[in-house]
Amino acid sequence: MAQTILGVNMGNHSVKVVELTRHGNSFVVQNLLVAPTQDAIVEGEVIQPDVVGQILKELLKGAGVKTRSAVISVGGQRGVIVRVTELPKMTRRELAQAIPLEIERHLPFQSGTAVHAYTLLKEPEEVAEGEQIPVLFAAAREDLVNAYLMALQEAGLSPVGVEVEPLALTRAVYAAQGFGLRDGRGNQVVAVVNIGYEGTEISFVEGTNLIFTRWVPVGGRHLTEDIRDHLGLSTEEAERIKVEEATAWVEQPQIQTPQPAAEVEPPAVPPPSAPTAPEALPTFELPSAEPSPPTISFDLPTEPTPSTTPPPLDFSLEFEPTQPSPPSAPATTPLEFLPSQTPPTAPVQPELQPAAEVTGIPSGEWTPPPAPESVPLQVAIYNAISPRLMELAGEIARSVEFLASQRPNLEVAHVYLAGGGALLKDLDRFLEAQLGVPVERLNPFQYMDLSPVAGRLGRDYLEQMAPLYAVAVGLALWAYL
Repeated sequence: MAQTILGVNMGNHSVKVVELTRHGNSFVVQNLLVAPTQDAIVEGEVIQPDVVGQILKELLKGAGVKTRSAVISVGGQRGVIVRVTELPKMTRRELAQAIPLEIERHLPFQSGTAVHAYTLLKEPEEVAEGEQIPVLFAAAREDLVNAYLMALQEAGLSPVGVEVEPLALTRAVYAAQGFGLRDGRGNQVVAVVNIGYEGTEISFVEGTNLIFTRWVPVGGRHLTEDIRDHLGLSTEEAERIKVEEATAWVEQPQIQTPQPAAEVEPPAVPPPSAPTAPEALPTFELPSAEPSPPTISFDLPTEPTPSTTPPPLDFSLEFEPTQPSPPSAPATTPLEFLPSQTPPTAPVQPELQPAAEVTGIPSGEWTPPPAPESVPLQVAIYNAISPRLMELAGEIARSVEFLASQRPNLEVAHVYLAGGGALLKDLDRFLEAQLGVPVERLNPFQYMDLSPVAGRLGRDYLEQMAPLYAVAVGLALWAYL
């Protein structure tokens, strides 16, 4: 019998829910739900668990969702840490004693208040003498995790797993790539840029392993504030304008420079005849001709069994993916991660029109050209957010440079965009031009059965909004992969 699981992603701006069922070798999306969190989550911390729980409860009730088993993610720059560290080659028993001490050394909060888990990215037998064993670990403040669990309990759900977002996205990438079988990218290093409301997580995935992640303070809230300040709007209106009108790409206008008018040649003066009295020769004034001004494995049960008593939470990081057989998709060729010079970083200005030709003006007088038209709204928005987008592109490039310094000959073959910020129009085009590597929105639904939701939501909505649900999809897959 097929078992259904909920992936619940409670973010600063909204809560996202994916209801997923596995039928044989395929996954079926039963429900996709989203609702604003009403400022009940701030910087990744659930400050009002009862409010979040009620929002989630009403969301599930309205959609008629009966599933109670859920996997959740915890976030927040101040309360969660995900890192890859290295230890000298040693036995497994020695590692079991050394790793907790190593994790404690990296914690930005008191170790006694933290929960953590780790996994080896290489087995000790695979590491030569003198080399290091890479270890991926995740840790979170216990009170932060408890607040998320209280919200889940308020909604009447039973938690079967707790995870951090970068690891959930690793699984979402695995799904988007045809579960490691269909698109030829299984062993490549790809970047996943998860643009949230308060900031962005830049992660790197090799196969099914998360190998590096970092957080940068550039998020959707900052774009909204840039629009607000640049256009003199309220925060609410700026958010609406960002969602409905903003674009990350504006074509550079082709400004045409007017050509100077041709000089007027004076007519030929015939030689005077031999008059009896001297006669003045005619004179000509040349009219003044001035040109107009020129003008970017988780080790979990394959089928979670519902229980009246909530099962113990598994914070494991092991990821042993199964291999369903989805339809095929074309492979792409890896490209080098090189900087690019386009699109222009300077704000785009509207095209100035050359002054109209004026006749009947006495010689030497000047008529000013007409005033330029007002800046189009999309151009004004682009001018407001483009410095922030350039900052984001620079942070991605610096992340690649840092990872490359640790791993010579590293090539990033692809960049995936996830999170609500990835919905910004043409952001993929902007970043691709800046970074010189293929960039696309992460679509974890590509190899899944969407028939239960396609008729209700529409195929266009599913394709457009797929990055928003990427973390929730990865959480739901936690129970199966």
